[in-house]
Amino acid sequence: MASKAKAAAKAAVRPPAKKAPAAPITVTGQSLTMEERLHRIEAMRKRIDGYIEYMCKIATTAGMSSEVKERAVAIFYEQMLIVEKQLGHIHDELRLE
Repeated sequence: MASKAKAAAKAAVRPPAKKAPAAPITVTGQSLTMEERLHRIEAMRKRIDGYIEYMCKIATTAGMSSEVKERAVAIFYEQMLIVEKQLGHIHDELRLE
């Protein structure tokens, strides 16, 4: 029992292991160049612009109930708030570098 207590005490004072440098985050599992990422960001911007245009016109879209439209707009809006905050944080951090 005493040996377990000594081992626990030694483990408590041991310095933490050094972490390896963080690798770039790759959602797709691919290693992309900055130019490739920027090209893909531009393509995403165009798609997102289309989604926003569609949502902005949803009130006049026929064939959907007002409840479905309201729910879709609310969810879309909440997600846009999250993304805007995250992207704003990245932008601010970059400007402070």
